[in-house]
Amino acid sequence: VNNASYVKNVFNTLQHLIRKNKIVAGHDVASGGLITTLLELCFATSNIGADIDLSSLNEIDSIKVLFAENSGIVFQAIDESVETELSKNKINFVKIGSVTESDHLKIKNGPDTFDLSISELRDIWYKTSYLLDNKQTANDLAKKRFDNYKNQPLNYRFPDHFTGKLPEIKKQKPKAAVIREKGSNSEREMANAMYLAGFDVKDVHMTDLISGRETLEDIQFIGAVGGFSNSDVLGSAKGWAGAFLYNEKANEALKNFFERKDTLSVGICNGAQLWMELELINPEHAIHGKLTYNDSHKHESSFTSVNIQENNSIMLSSLAGSTLGVWISHGEGKYSLPLEESKYNICAKYAYDDYPHNPNGSDYNVAMLCDKSGRHLTTMPHIERSTFQWNWPYYPDHRKDEVSPWLEAFVNARKWIEKTQ
Repeated sequence: VNNASYVKNVFNTLQHLIRKNKIVAGHDVASGGLITTLLELCFATSNIGADIDLSSLNEIDSIKVLFAENSGIVFQAIDESVETELSKNKINFVKIGSVTESDHLKIKNGPDTFDLSISELRDIWYKTSYLLDNKQTANDLAKKRFDNYKNQPLNYRFPDHFTGKLPEIKKQKPKAAVIREKGSNSEREMANAMYLAGFDVKDVHMTDLISGRETLEDIQFIGAVGGFSNSDVLGSAKGWAGAFLYNEKANEALKNFFERKDTLSVGICNGAQLWMELELINPEHAIHGKLTYNDSHKHESSFTSVNIQENNSIMLSSLAGSTLGVWISHGEGKYSLPLEESKYNICAKYAYDDYPHNPNGSDYNVAMLCDKSGRHLTTMPHIERSTFQWNWPYYPDHRKDEVSPWLEAFVNARKWIEKTQ
């Protein structure tokens, strides 16, 4: 970098154009050079290619122009007004081509022409990741990921009634509590989702329940959060479950909460493991389902999507028929359900039943499960981490929502409680 002020000017101008929705996509030029930048811009989705002419760069050696790693930026502009803005700010730029709906990246540089298959090169680009993945993933699932990564697109279906607006909140708020243990995380995301939905939220640590400082008597909605309680050294949520089972005051507080008819709960990830370990979701079953190790035998963290079925969940029933994107992050997220499917109140399934979209191999492709009353929900996907448009790595282009549809689940909880009061 010869001129830091120029770099600052470029950065600020591009940020301004992004905020004005003038830039559709972009990528830095760095390792691998310009050819890698152009290909990676096309790899993100299928049927996207480009026609590129680099002749105006005045470098006759195509190897140099394609593989040089000099700093630069390639971006797709929405229209020619971007060129005016760049010129006004004295930023050097060259128009090099246009986007096409094809599987080809076509490049011209003087007399040289190249026609590259994006799908073939995408597999070559991904193969290194596959070879590394294969050394740490069980059951030949690395190969399945390699085969499926381009065949499981994120296709959403939002509820027709969804407006994307923050809910209007009454002054009197029902009380909710976030339940956490040492090693938990996501408590802030859970608390924020509850707060935005209209709850007065309390932070409750297990020490509060064990000591008797907290009894949950005035709480109507609890959320058991995700994370790694007790560092998962005893298995996911097993130590946390023991803290409830073998501490009289904590046990009594939770038991009394679940026996009341005016309460709701959600267990997310580690919290779902907790509810399943405590056998709170299907207490009527003689043989209980559990959450156990992913088929890959490793922690999975990715953005996936789920189909929300017709269901009896108070939180999710209004979202039935939707397909929504959501984060997952777990090592023991496989619902192991010993009974036939009809015995369970399945609320949502992964949008594809094959790995990696179903990241854990759950029986019946289950992602979310509730009790027969519909008041108590378990979900391995992190709906509380997916409540804003900017939480999603891919969100429908035409939408400008204040919140994602997942916040509706928490709003539904608040509305149900208000009706029961």
